[in-house]
Amino acid sequence: MSINKRSSRFPIRVTMVAVMAICALPSIASAGTFSWGDIAGTDVMFLDVKENNDEATSLFAPMPGTGGPISIGNSLHLDPQGFSSESSNNTADSLDSQLSTVIRSNVGKGLESINISELGDYSLGGLTGREANASVGAAFIWTVLEVDGAAVNLATQATNLILGTGSGPNGGQYSRPGDDGTAVIWSGAANIDLAAYLSSLQINGSVTALRLTFDNTLQTSADDAATAFIKKKSIDIGVVSGDSPGHDVPEPTTTLLLMLGASLSSCRRWRR
Repeated sequence: MSINKRSSRFPIRVTMVAVMAICALPSIASAGTFSWGDIAGTDVMFLDVKENNDEATSLFAPMPGTGGPISIGNSLHLDPQGFSSESSNNTADSLDSQLSTVIRSNVGKGLESINISELGDYSLGGLTGREANASVGAAFIWTVLEVDGAAVNLATQATNLILGTGSGPNGGQYSRPGDDGTAVIWSGAANIDLAAYLSSLQINGSVTALRLTFDNTLQTSADDAATAFIKKKSIDIGVVSGDSPGHDVPEPTTTLLLMLGASLSSCRRWRR
C-alpha cells in the first residue's frame, strides 16, 4: 500500500504555521491575566504591559490579538473596554483591575516625570429620598530600578489619583442627591516627579528604568428605587523625558575608531 508523502506532510505544515501565528500574538497567560508585550514610544519603552483582574476579559484595553494599548509620542494610551460598575434594586458592585509595566528610557535619555490622567462619567438617579452612590479611585505603586543605566535598590513609593470633583480625601466619591445627574464627566490625575525624588535622596543622575503598577477600582450601590453607574473611558500614562549624559554610549563612528586603534596597536606589538 503506497502513501502519498506530499499529502501526509501538508497537515503538519498547516499546524506549524498556525502555532507560529499564535506565538506571534500578545499572550493571555491565564484567566484574568492579559499581556500585550513591549510597546515602543518615541524616547521610552513600555515593557511587559500586563493586566490582572478577576474577569474573563481585559478591562483596561481591547483583548490581546484584537487591539490593545498604543503609544502616542512618549505616552501609553489605554482604551478601557467594559470598565464600569452599575447597581440598582438594593445591590452593590465593585470592579477592580491592576495594570503593570516597566518604563525604560532609550539610550541618552532619562525619565524626568510621569503624568497619569483618567477620564470617565457617572450617573445617579431615582426617586426622591432614595440612596445611590458611585466612586472611582486608583493607587499607583512605583519603584525606581535604574539611575543612568545602573541598577539601584530604592524603596517602593505610592501615589494616588486625585479627582477635582466628589467627596473623599482624593475626590471621586459621588452620592445622591447632591451629585445627581446623567453622564456627568469626572477626571483625575496623578504626577510622579522623578527628578525631585532623586534630588530628595541626594542622588545625581536621571532615572532610566522604573516599575509602575496601578490598581483601579470602581464601586456603586443603590437601594430599591435608585440607580448608580460609573465608567472609565480613557487612561493615559505620559512620560516627560530629558537628556541623560550618564546614559550615553559611544556613537557608531567613535566605536569604529576605537576598534581600529586597538587593532593597529595589536599589529604593532605583534611585529615587534
